[in-house]
Amino acid sequence: MKDTKRGLETVELATEGLLAINRRGLQGKLKVWCLQFMLIPKLLWPLLVYEICSTTVEAIEAKINKFTRRWLGVPPGLTDVAIYCRKAKLRLPLKSILEEYKCGKARLLSMLEDSEDPIVKTVQPTIKTGRKWKVVEAVDEAKESLKIKEVIGQTQTDRKGLGSSTAKWWSKAEGKEKRDMVINEIRLNEDSRRVQKAVQQPQQGQWTNWDNALQKSLTWNEIWHMVPLRISFLIRSVYDFLPSNANLVRWGKKEDPTCPLCQGRQTTEHVLSSCKIALSQGRYTWRHNRVLQELAAIISTAKGETTLPNTNALIFTTEGGAKSWHGRPVRTTNQIKCLLDGCDDWDVSADLPEWDSHPSIIKETG
Repeated sequence: MKDTKRGLETVELATEGLLAINRRGLQGKLKVWCLQFMLIPKLLWPLLVYEICSTTVEAIEAKINKFTRRWLGVPPGLTDVAIYCRKAKLRLPLKSILEEYKCGKARLLSMLEDSEDPIVKTVQPTIKTGRKWKVVEAVDEAKESLKIKEVIGQTQTDRKGLGSSTAKWWSKAEGKEKRDMVINEIRLNEDSRRVQKAVQQPQQGQWTNWDNALQKSLTWNEIWHMVPLRISFLIRSVYDFLPSNANLVRWGKKEDPTCPLCQGRQTTEHVLSSCKIALSQGRYTWRHNRVLQELAAIISTAKGETTLPNTNALIFTTEGGAKSWHGRPVRTTNQIKCLLDGCDDWDVSADLPEWDSHPSIIKETG
């Protein structure tokens, strides 16, 4: 008997589940959490029990990715590498249903091959996963890779001293430890495939050339304390999806890609960290300096000093010099806390000037 009908039922179940989550009046990050911890585990059970081909699972993941992008507030063109890659400069705590499907099938095959039951071990049941991806070939490839790594030996890739880390060798592993090593190798192969895909993407794969950039791994605890706009801005800034002038020209929304401040090409990197005029005017360090100024004022008041630190220095001047903005002292503890926490409750933008130089970017940062 074929399980083709079960595959269609699973696709319908995934579609109904995604639409049900989407109808709820929750924030996008909460909908993503429901997807990751409620819907995907529910879908994995029929995918692992029945003989459903990997092509069907890819179709389910395509639907999941569509809703995930919408809930995270990122463009539909964002690559799935940004969502699932563990080696990316921004690592999200999201799991791929296709990867979990492959690991589940590989674990099942390894358990049947290493079964202590002589009948099961002799019969060696076959696990069908379609023609595009075969679990037997994937497991054999993972085992060969583990054997080659043992021949090469342990290599040092970080700044730890030689011999400070231990490695597990295939020849010395047994039972569950061997199965775990195979599963981990399959995950590494999937991640390598994503990195290869990112290298071929000239815009969204720019992070593959950031040799000196540290990886940022977001946890669910950090996501809970982030406003939705901040999550969207963080993802789009890493994968160059912010509306800089260079991107607006690429998207056909503007004709001039130059920066109004320095007349250079206004890319995302230029706006966020490379504009010399913005650096000389203190625009990159404004938020940091403002927090320190408010803390200094509070400490001076607590010490009983009558002369408070000057917080009214000229910080911004609009294009053409039509307007200037002076820093205004923030007196309430709640507002200072909002400055430190990322302005979740207090709208600092109400005190900001009209920044005509990079209006689209500032609007995105909130």
